[in-house]
Amino acid sequence: PSLEKFAGTHLEADEYHKAMTEKDTVIIDVRNAYESSIGSFRPPEGGAELIDPKMRNSIEFPKWLNDPSTQEKLNGKKVLMYCTGGIRCERATALLNQMSTTNP
Repeated sequence: PSLEKFAGTHLEADEYHKAMTEKDTVIIDVRNAYESSIGSFRPPEGGAELIDPKMRNSIEFPKWLNDPSTQEKLNGKKVLMYCTGGIRCERATALLNQMSTTNP
């Protein structure tokens, strides 16, 4: 997907932490399984739901995202993502946004 056309919205740390408290929000840990096993963000009780796709590498993300059970979890929700930095979140966000425009 085009990173320019389907880019997400970057949040500052305070905005991200506030969004984590919102009920109709999901947080996707876009890191690989090894990185995720070290630790993750924990949303406050009653807030966002943390989803770990348990990916070995980022090429598994499109298949996970297309899975009907994943689509059900994301339907109608605000989606936050995090990773260790770099291009992984940019690509994951662009893919999600592209899919949302083709399959609303």
